[in-house]
Amino acid sequence: MQITSTAKALALSALFLSLSACVIVSPPTNEDTLTDTDLIRAAEQKESAPTEGAQQWVIGYHHGIAVVKSFQCSDLCPQNTLRVIYYDVPTDATCESIGGVTKSILVPIAITVMPKDYCFPAVIADYWESYP
Repeated sequence: MQITSTAKALALSALFLSLSACVIVSPPTNEDTLTDTDLIRAAEQKESAPTEGAQQWVIGYHHGIAVVKSFQCSDLCPQNTLRVIYYDVPTDATCESIGGVTKSILVPIAITVMPKDYCFPAVIADYWESYP
């Protein structure tokens, strides 16, 4: 059976379309997994501090931005451990542009403390000092 040039062109076009669909990928999106209520609950939660070293991990996404829970510890873990929940600000953004609030928090370093700026989700920023 002889294939006409029109059929060949149609088959080739279909192949290119399917291949281009595989190549064109939408940019990754961070599906929201945390609500304002979830953030408040996480901030209010009492939890034991790690016994050694600083630890941090992403606990979810709020308005498309990664939210990090971090335990900052100095030489006296877990006695001098600070827990902070904050936005992981993308390199091409500022805290304010993603809806966060920049606050300077004293973090333990060796036998002292030093101020460090964090980008807090607005829903927990105003009351951060009152959380455990």
